[in-house]
Amino acid sequence: MDAALKQRVITGMVLVIAVLFGVLIPIPPVFAIFSMIVFISLSAWEWSRLVSLVDNQRTLFIVALLLISVLIYASDGFRWFFILLGVIIWVIFLILLAIYEKNTSVYKENPWLLRLAAFLVLLPAWAALITLQQFYPLLVLYLIFLVAIADSGAYFSGKAFGKTRLAPELSPGKTREGMLGGLAGATLWSILGATFLGLPITEWLFFILLSMAVALFSVAGDLFESLIKREAGQKDSGSILPGHGGILDRIDGLLAALPLFVLGVFWGGIEIL
Repeated sequence: MDAALKQRVITGMVLVIAVLFGVLIPIPPVFAIFSMIVFISLSAWEWSRLVSLVDNQRTLFIVALLLISVLIYASDGFRWFFILLGVIIWVIFLILLAIYEKNTSVYKENPWLLRLAAFLVLLPAWAALITLQQFYPLLVLYLIFLVAIADSGAYFSGKAFGKTRLAPELSPGKTREGMLGGLAGATLWSILGATFLGLPITEWLFFILLSMAVALFSVAGDLFESLIKREAGQKDSGSILPGHGGILDRIDGLLAALPLFVLGVFWGGIEIL
């Protein structure tokens, strides 16, 4: 095993342990603080670098996100507002990703767009995360693995069968065949999940369809981060995770997946045994 791969594996193992420990913490306030550090503070730090904020601008940017996070935690109504907002925003982002052009000057001429996007992406995802962990910690793990399996399935299917590029302007390596492979992996995982979680057979179809939709949304999260990095001229969002890049590089798919999954779980009345 070469040094780079060894480093990547070690970092991956540490991440798995940290996620298991964090998600299964039985005290919601502790998890809220733990996740705020990762989802808000560290992600905001990386985001601020990508959108060229410096010094006091960077500090105000992060503090503003943290203050709103506190309000989200303190108010159920505020929390659900952001979760619903997150779903709507990602539908809009899907359209923006579809029409993105490599040489566009829109984001450079209007830098506030990608700075505002941090509030519309990070806050809804965190609101969804703490809500899901409070009621169904196992579903947090299910979702994390769902996104990871969809991403891995897309990678290996793309390597083996990929011919048609999915979004050449944003991520030349992604293909439609890879996306279908990722969707197939997500579908199989959802069937296993429905079985293991003890869902009533009447809820299986909704749960599987929700998981498939969430897997597709996770691709949008990946592509949107690619857009931000492309506009910033950066390969990775950061270097805090040796061999993996930054925090945003690891959670980009989850950022888009969380609001839709949580809204679907509660709207659909899914209850695990």
